[in-house]
Amino acid sequence: MSHRGIRHIVAALLLFVGLGAGMAVAGAQDDSAQLVLRTIDSRDRAAVALDFVYTGAAGDVDGLTLTENGEPAEIQSVEPLPSTPIGVVFVVDTSLPMDESGALVAARSAMASWVESAPANVQFSLVGAGQQGVMLQDLTSNESQMLRAIEDLAPAEIDAGAVWSGVQLGAAALRSENGLQPNLVVISGSTDPNESDAEGAATGEALTAGATVFGVAYTGSGASADPLDDLVTTTGGLMASTDQGPAVEGLVGTAQEAVSNQQYRVTINSATAAELAQAQADAEAAAEESGEPVVEVPNRAADFELTVGGQTASGTVVLGGVARGEASLNPTEIAGGGGIPFLQNPLGLGLAILITLIAGVLLAYGITSIFVQDDSLTDALRPYSDAYAVPSESGEPDEQSRTALIKRAVEITEQVAESQGYLSRAEAALERANLPLRAGEALFFYAAVVLLVTIGAIALFQNLLIGLILGGLAAMIPVAVVNFKATQRKKKFLSQLPDTLTLLSGTLRAGYSLMQGVEAVSQEVEEPMGYELRRVVTESRLGRPLEEALDGAAERMDSPDFAWAVMAIRIQREVGGNLSELLMTVADTMVQRERLRRDVASLTAEGRVSAIVLGLLPPGLGAVMFVINPDYTKTLFSDTLGIIMIIVAVISMLIGFFWMKKIIDIEI
Repeated sequence: MSHRGIRHIVAALLLFVGLGAGMAVAGAQDDSAQLVLRTIDSRDRAAVALDFVYTGAAGDVDGLTLTENGEPAEIQSVEPLPSTPIGVVFVVDTSLPMDESGALVAARSAMASWVESAPANVQFSLVGAGQQGVMLQDLTSNESQMLRAIEDLAPAEIDAGAVWSGVQLGAAALRSENGLQPNLVVISGSTDPNESDAEGAATGEALTAGATVFGVAYTGSGASADPLDDLVTTTGGLMASTDQGPAVEGLVGTAQEAVSNQQYRVTINSATAAELAQAQADAEAAAEESGEPVVEVPNRAADFELTVGGQTASGTVVLGGVARGEASLNPTEIAGGGGIPFLQNPLGLGLAILITLIAGVLLAYGITSIFVQDDSLTDALRPYSDAYAVPSESGEPDEQSRTALIKRAVEITEQVAESQGYLSRAEAALERANLPLRAGEALFFYAAVVLLVTIGAIALFQNLLIGLILGGLAAMIPVAVVNFKATQRKKKFLSQLPDTLTLLSGTLRAGYSLMQGVEAVSQEVEEPMGYELRRVVTESRLGRPLEEALDGAAERMDSPDFAWAVMAIRIQREVGGNLSELLMTVADTMVQRERLRRDVASLTAEGRVSAIVLGLLPPGLGAVMFVINPDYTKTLFSDTLGIIMIIVAVISMLIGFFWMKKIIDIEI
C-alpha cells in the first residue's frame, strides 16, 4: 500500500476538517447588522406602514420579507423613511471618568457634528447627567442655540453621574412632544450611585414615551455597560461600548447614521384589514336586508414579522391604531439569520468551493495511489538505491504525482521556477533537509497553500492587511521549517565528521581500499553521515568517480570541512602519500575547530537569546493584546496611520534583528 496515497487521503481529510472548522468559526461570529422595528401605523387600513431601523447594507432592504399572521404580506413599497419630525435627546454623563478619559470631549465633538449636519426636520435637546439630571437645552431646531449648549457642557467634579435621572428628564421631554419620533442617545461612563432606585423609573419613562434608546458606554473606568444595555434591550434600541475615551465620537456617529440614514418604511396591503372590510360590508348588506341596525365588526390584532438581511423583528398592532416603541410592539429579536455569514459572502463561498474541490481531488488521488501501483524508473533503480533509500514501513518507495492536472501544474511551476533561478535553490534546500520531494512539487504546493491562506484570511476577516500578514506567515513558515531541518542535519553531520574520518583512517590501516573503507564506514555510522556515504557508494557503483561523489555529498550538506577532506583525498591520490595519517590529521584539526566553535557559541549565547527575545516580543505582545482586547488594536489595521506605523515597526524590527544577528555571527 502506497504511503503517498495515505498522505493524500490524510491531506484531503484535513482540508475537509479545516473547512468545517472555518465554517463553524464563521458561523459563530455575530453579524454586525441590527434590525429594530419602531412603529406600525395601521390607521390607513389600505396601506399599513412599518417603520424600522436597519444598520446593515442598504441593498439588503430591497430583499426584505414580511409576514402577516404567518402569511406573506403583499408589499406596496419599500423606501427610506419620509421626512417626519424627529426628536433627539442627548443624555450625557459628565462625571470625572468621562472627562479624564477624553470621552466627554469626544461626545461633545460628535454631538456638534450631528447638529451641524442635521436637516431642518430634526429637533435636539441636551440633558447633563452630573450630580443630578439637568435639562440644559429644551427641544429646539435652532442650530446655534443647541451648539452653545453643547459648548457649555462642563464636567462635574464627581466620580459617578446621575444617568438614570437624566434619562427620565429626556424621556419626559420627548413624551411632551407627541408629533416627534422619539430618540434617546445616552452617553455614559460611570455607575449611577442611585442605580437601584432610579433605573426602573427611567426605563418606565422611556417606554411610556415610546423612545428608542441608543446607548454609548465608556467602560475604561471599570464601569459596567450592563445596566445601560438592559435599558437599550428593553426599549428595542442599539447598544455600543468601548474602553477608549476618544472612540466615543465614532460610536455616537454610528447612532447618528442609524437615525439619519438607516431608517426605512415598508407599506403593505393588509390581508387582515381586507378581511375586516369584507366582513363589515357583509354586515352592512345583512343589516340593509333585515332592516336592523348595522353591527360594527370589531377590530382585530395583526402579528407582523419583518426579516432583513438575516435579522428578524416582530410586532403586533390592533388594526386602525398605531403601535410605537417596545412596550407597544413587544418585538422578539432573533440573533441569527439561519445561515453562515462567511458562506453568504461571495468570496468566502468561492473559497469554500475551491477548498472542497482540492480536497476531493486529493482524496480521489490518494485512494487511487493505494490500489494502483506504477512501474517507473524507481523500480529499475531499486537494486542500487536500496542501500541508502529512506526506509518505510511497507518497504515501498514514494511515488510522484501522476494525475494529469497536478502533473501539468507541477511542470508549469518547474518551468517558471527554473527561468527565475528558484528551482536549483529549492532542490538544494530539499536535499540538505533530506525531504523526499521534487522541487517542482514542493514549489507548486507551497505557492498553492500561500495563495489559499491569503485569500481565505481576506475573506474571513474582511481586511486586506490581516490577509497579507497571514499570507506572509504562510510563506515564511515552510521555508523556516526546511531551513531548520537542514541546519539541524548539517550540525549533526559536522559533529560526526571527525569520528567518521578517524574510522575511515582505521579501515585504511586494516588494508581496505578507499572505496571499501567508505562502504564499511557507511554501514557503521548513524544518520545523516551514514545516509550520505551510502549514497556516495551507490553513485560510484553507477559509474561516477568516487571523488566526484564525495564532492557531491559535501555540496549537498554545504560543508566546507568535508569539502576540505575530499580535497585532501583528491590531492593524496594524485601525488601519493599516507592517506591514513592525512585523514587523522584532518580529523584532529576538525576536532580543534569544533571545540573553538563551541567556545564561541557559549560566549555569544547571551547575544543570541537577546536577539530572539527582542525579535519575538513585539509581535508576541501584539498578538496577546489582540486576543485580549481586539477593539484596542483593530485601529492599527483599519486606520491609515496605524497601517503605516505597523509597516515602519516591522521594518525597524527586522533591521535590528538582523543587525544583532550579524554582530554575534562569528565565522570559524
